[in-house]
Amino acid sequence: MAVLDSPLSTRLAAFSNQPGTRQLALLLGLAASIAVGFGLVQWASTPAYKPLFGALAGEDTSRAIASLESQGIDYRLDNRSGLLAVAADQVQRARILLASEGLPGNAASGFESLYQEQEIGVSSFMERARFHRALERELAATIAALDSVRSARVHLAEGRQSAFLRQRDNPAASVVLHLYAGQSLSRQQLAGVVNLVSSSMPNLAPESVAVVDQQGRLLSGQGEDTEFGYTREQFQLAELIEQRYSDRISRILEPILGPGAVRAQVSADIDFTRVERTREEYAPETVVRSEQTSEAVTAGAAPEGGIPGALMTQPPAETEILEVAPGTAASETATANTNRSVLRNYEIDRTISHIRETPGSIRKLSVALVVDYAEQTAEDGSVARVPLSDERLAEISELVQDAIGFDATRGDTVSVINASFVQTDAAPEPVVSAPLLERPWVWDLARWLAVAVGLVLLMVFVIRPLIRFSTSAQASLPSAGGARALPAENQSSPGGVEGELADDRVTLGGDTLALSHEGYQRQLEKARNVVDEEPRRAAHVMKQWVAENG
Repeated sequence: MAVLDSPLSTRLAAFSNQPGTRQLALLLGLAASIAVGFGLVQWASTPAYKPLFGALAGEDTSRAIASLESQGIDYRLDNRSGLLAVAADQVQRARILLASEGLPGNAASGFESLYQEQEIGVSSFMERARFHRALERELAATIAALDSVRSARVHLAEGRQSAFLRQRDNPAASVVLHLYAGQSLSRQQLAGVVNLVSSSMPNLAPESVAVVDQQGRLLSGQGEDTEFGYTREQFQLAELIEQRYSDRISRILEPILGPGAVRAQVSADIDFTRVERTREEYAPETVVRSEQTSEAVTAGAAPEGGIPGALMTQPPAETEILEVAPGTAASETATANTNRSVLRNYEIDRTISHIRETPGSIRKLSVALVVDYAEQTAEDGSVARVPLSDERLAEISELVQDAIGFDATRGDTVSVINASFVQTDAAPEPVVSAPLLERPWVWDLARWLAVAVGLVLLMVFVIRPLIRFSTSAQASLPSAGGARALPAENQSSPGGVEGELADDRVTLGGDTLALSHEGYQRQLEKARNVVDEEPRRAAHVMKQWVAENG
């Protein structure tokens, strides 16, 4: 009897008296609560997984998985992105393990493969092919080091060698770049890739290097319209010059007129003409560097004959006979020949100028400036917006001209307009910070909070109702015995009711065992009869049960 009167036996007896459907529901609820609790604990104790590397090639991924499985390291493979993730506390160990095996993707991929053992009898063609393969991999690894490049492949085509120059083929190369999403290469970076590849192989011109992306778009300058490319550079240079002048105007006027009170727009006419001139000039005034004078005087009789020829056979012409005074010396009538020559050397100043004008000079600047109205406070404290005076606008115009280096000879113009800006009450855009869900500690905290909430809900809605149900079932068994005596009792006075209830509590213990063997339907029928015959007493008993069971 002691065993049967224990709380466990009483609860088991109460459970056995329940209908089959209720027993099944209680068992399923208990099993579900145990499973949910175990699942929550298991989920909370599962470590967080972090990516081991970026997206690997298929061969590298298979090798990495084999290495992780051999070392007993758990991993997860994302089927969509191809990311290989391991537990957070195993990331460094896994990386060191894979690095010792040459992963990812660089195991004997470059010139290291040349130091491996070679087979005996390998031909020179195979040796050269291996060298080119190693060179391609080295170039691909170097290009993949760029921030925007996810992976790269390089193909080198060596030209045919021949003893005759006309029969030689020039080498060529092609590069395939796999860029990250949303990333692109600038023209400088593309030029760097092209020159890197061309300088790695003899006689490889940069024009023979083709660069394409994963979409098949040509990125290099091969086949590109050079005039269009140069026009794009001109447009970028013009935009840069205009933006710098606009910033210069805003920086000098905003401290005076206030932030946002100035809108400046500059239009620059840029001269992109490339001019080369060569000029040679001589100084108009020369200087005598040296002078040499020579003079020769020959004295003697005139020659009797002349040059032999036809003239000598002709008779002499009539000549006038000169009368010579007596006593005149013969030497005075002789002929004298004088030969004088002067040689002067002049110092000539010669200037040769080779002028190459760099394109990008400014032909003309046009500045359009809009200034907002000024705020003026009245005597009553009200604020009014008033236009600026003409003198103030003239000062602003002069200030702008000095800021841009105004040159009237080239046709620069500055237009200043005073207008009222439209006032908007738009709130400033909030500063977007990093999303909270991207922080790792948030997920760990949320995981344990979810476990705690799940356990609390399990206790409140599953375990606690089961406990209360078993307790109420235990209390309902003796109440049936009291219900059997209810019809025979007198309900004339409240005091009698309380006394009878007290007597029921004392004497119900003996009826517990007997009532426990009665069927559930019989007890239910008795309870219904009591409620129908004595509703006040039944209500009082129910209130007392509720107060006792909480």
